[in-house]
Amino acid sequence: MADPGAALAERLAWLRESFPSPETGKPYDVKTIAAATGMSISQLYKILSGESPNPGWQHLKALAAFFGVPLDTFDNSEHGEKIRAQLATLVELRALKEEGVESVSLRGLTVAQADRIRGVVEDLRRSNNTAGRDEP
Repeated sequence: MADPGAALAERLAWLRESFPSPETGKPYDVKTIAAATGMSISQLYKILSGESPNPGWQHLKALAAFFGVPLDTFDNSEHGEKIRAQLATLVELRALKEEGVESVSLRGLTVAQADRIRGVVEDLRRSNNTAGRDEP
């Protein structure tokens, strides 16, 4: 994405949709996120609207901690893209589980594909164990 503000806004909007409040199943409201991260509501709205392309490391760190994702989720690098792809896989797997599917069949996949899925799941388990996420 050419516009860093738009890229950041899109990533944060995706996190809100993909990692909703466990209590309501709906995206966290801006007031809740602001209170939990120590950001002002106006600063958070600026990020969500794309007006704030570079909110500062402390704000990104607080947002990553709030959603329980690695800070690199916000990175524009190839590594950041890899992290976002892994998170998208986690969201898809969670959706399958919520639909009543308890396991994903690896039948029909190559050994490399099956190993990639196992690796993503293991990476996500490790990141969940180290995220130290505080639920609001």
